[in-house]
Amino acid sequence: MSHTSSMNVSMKIKRPLPRTAYEKNAVTYKILANSKRLEILNLLREQEMPVETLVKELGISKANVSQHLALLRHARLVIVHRKGLNAFYNIIDPRIVEPCRILHQLSLGGK
Repeated sequence: MSHTSSMNVSMKIKRPLPRTAYEKNAVTYKILANSKRLEILNLLREQEMPVETLVKELGISKANVSQHLALLRHARLVIVHRKGLNAFYNIIDPRIVEPCRILHQLSLGGK
């Protein structure tokens, strides 16, 4: 019997993340798979904004912006705080937009 045949064939492979992390990440990726939501996150990366400013910047209706923000809030990607009658939105962790920026750089040929 050769030495290699007696070795344990089922080596333990180190997993970078638990399987549940991939499932949770897939849900977040589905939320991020929308160009307007990515644009909102990238705008909020620079500064907090009220809904009205986002409406002007995005060129879509207030109702549509509010729907996107509700999804992002539910996914815990943005937070909202009120100042008087205005609701201001802010990104929770600016690193969430890094894949968007990396993909943009790759589309430019890595420059």
